[in-house]
Amino acid sequence: MAAALVRHGVAALATLVLAPVAGAALLAKPAWRAGFGERLGLRGPHVAGAVWVHGASVGEILAATRLLDALRQHGRAVLASTNTATGRAVLARTRPEVPLCYAPLDHPWCVEAALARVAPAALVLVETELWPCWIAAATRRHVPVAVVSGRISERSLPRYQKVAPLMRSSFERLRAVGARSEADAERFAALGVAADRIAVTGDLKLEAPSASLELAPDLARVLAGAPFWVAASTRPGEEAAVLDAHAAAQRAGLASAVVLAPRHLERIEEVIRLLAARAVRWRRRSDANPTPLAAGEVLLLDTLGEAPAVIALARFAFVGGTLAPLGGHNVLEPAYAGRAVLFGPHVEAVREAAAMLLACGGGRALADASALASAVGAWLRDPAQADACGAAARRELDRHRGATERSRALVERVLAGAGARP
Repeated sequence: MAAALVRHGVAALATLVLAPVAGAALLAKPAWRAGFGERLGLRGPHVAGAVWVHGASVGEILAATRLLDALRQHGRAVLASTNTATGRAVLARTRPEVPLCYAPLDHPWCVEAALARVAPAALVLVETELWPCWIAAATRRHVPVAVVSGRISERSLPRYQKVAPLMRSSFERLRAVGARSEADAERFAALGVAADRIAVTGDLKLEAPSASLELAPDLARVLAGAPFWVAASTRPGEEAAVLDAHAAAQRAGLASAVVLAPRHLERIEEVIRLLAARAVRWRRRSDANPTPLAAGEVLLLDTLGEAPAVIALARFAFVGGTLAPLGGHNVLEPAYAGRAVLFGPHVEAVREAAAMLLACGGGRALADASALASAVGAWLRDPAQADACGAAARRELDRHRGATERSRALVERVLAGAGARP
């Protein structure tokens, strides 16, 4: 009783302190208002007894779909959540049959309301979504919490250790951790997870998606024209580098098109202004124009969820967030389809995946924007070399098959009560 009073007192104080900040944020960022009732834990699907799987954003939720598919195939009810509008939109499009919602804010009242509404059988967190209030509330409700594709990087370990007094109870409450690697497993143990609750299950992101990649018929007709390459998940400043590389290829007489896929669709108008200022032929994917792409043309992919299928037909792909100092996006997405990968020097968020691609010969690191133009030209001149790199990337990923099944088995053990403390 005393603990509950203290907990609610702290929650009330936090609400008073943070309410003005939250109000200002909602005014400044209208997009954050989407699903606000879900974020407060007050709205959303009611799926009693479901396995609740949570991934932060697009990359994590796409990895989570493999586990969701496997659980559903074995008769488990599931619920998915994410933190971002893009993650929610991608999941709604690719798995419309899966109930989904925004994750609750990590505040005692919000997570309690969400857990009371859903009444899940287990909570499964993907990678590093280690929210203390959510984990604590689930434990109080006897909802076991597991982590899959668990990662604690060498760089982030000291940061966790600095806040060890605050986070240690969260690590100790985890019923099971499916770590990506032996190194990750050792770091989870160092942070307080009991060794008998940790298993190396692998990285869900390293397993190719189980669903087949299908193109809409009109887009298939568009892509049946000139050979093309893809610039995926581009961020501010990178679109200009892509267009420079494209222009250099045209000047060199290399007949090709490029598909430009910005990371955030809210930037489409900004990218359109950039295209309009250039002497380049371009069109939007959403335009009703099924004419096949011509050499020299740019297709602006302004739709959600179609990039993976487009990449599968490309000569090769550049992955953004890597020339700009933003840490990088999913450099493995092209490799899933057996396509060679180009990326810039800023791969802090995907360091291990980038290193794997470099080691197997499936990718090429670029020092700067001018190196992008050089690499694009080289692979357009010698498509057989790009194909060989893509094949090497796919062979390496094939070595990591089985992460989904191992993760599912770990969740099943948690549901069965294996490893539970008395």
